[in-house]
Amino acid sequence: MKKHTPSSFRRSQGYSLLELVLVIAVIAVLVGLLLPKGFDALRNARIQQVEKTVDTLKTALTDYLSMPGGNGSLPRTEGTGIPTSGAALTGATDVAKGNAARLDTVLLATGKIERPLTLRMGTQAFASTGTGNEVTWSQSALAFIMTPDAAPQRNWSTVTRVEARTANPALSPSAALGANFRLDGATNLSANYVVAYLVIPACPAKDAYELAVSMNGPQLAPVEGAASDTVVVAYAAPANGITDVYVYLTSI
Repeated sequence: MKKHTPSSFRRSQGYSLLELVLVIAVIAVLVGLLLPKGFDALRNARIQQVEKTVDTLKTALTDYLSMPGGNGSLPRTEGTGIPTSGAALTGATDVAKGNAARLDTVLLATGKIERPLTLRMGTQAFASTGTGNEVTWSQSALAFIMTPDAAPQRNWSTVTRVEARTANPALSPSAALGANFRLDGATNLSANYVVAYLVIPACPAKDAYELAVSMNGPQLAPVEGAASDTVVVAYAAPANGITDVYVYLTSI
């Protein structure tokens, strides 16, 4: 008959409480070490996607500006001077037209980008709010139109998008909503420029800061948690852990 020693009996009963505590402690330490690295890896992937998208958009804008039949300029999609066709649409307020018009709509309509923008950074809203038909772009008219003609009621302001507006050097980049950038770290854009930029709404503060470090360079990066006013990434100081990010594309 086989005899059981005390040690073999304990092993047959499973792990002791002390052994379980030690295993849990080791797992907790490993999670504590690896989890931040996992978050960093995901953030780096988001930053790389933004940088790749910016490069794609810059190429698309260059191609658009050289299109036959164009006028070598970018249509404004925010502020004053938004090109429209149709009495009702033209008579709408600048705010209503700005909420409805987007520069990526122009790039899509002219085949300069293949699909709507989607980024893993910032807001994950991909559709406009409001009612009625969407504003579309007519390259032949070089204007935004609505079919049938009406005042726009759609709003894309919470969605990642591309916009263009008249530069406003009177405002700091962090307050200009894309209307000003200090590309050399100090000099404002000229007032007669039309500037195109990528908007990333509701961007987590850490993502915004690391994007600025990557694209602006460490020497011109903002203080973490503060506004960004230099080079190509601009944003206001984060509130409640988020901020809207504006990334420079081109100006003419």
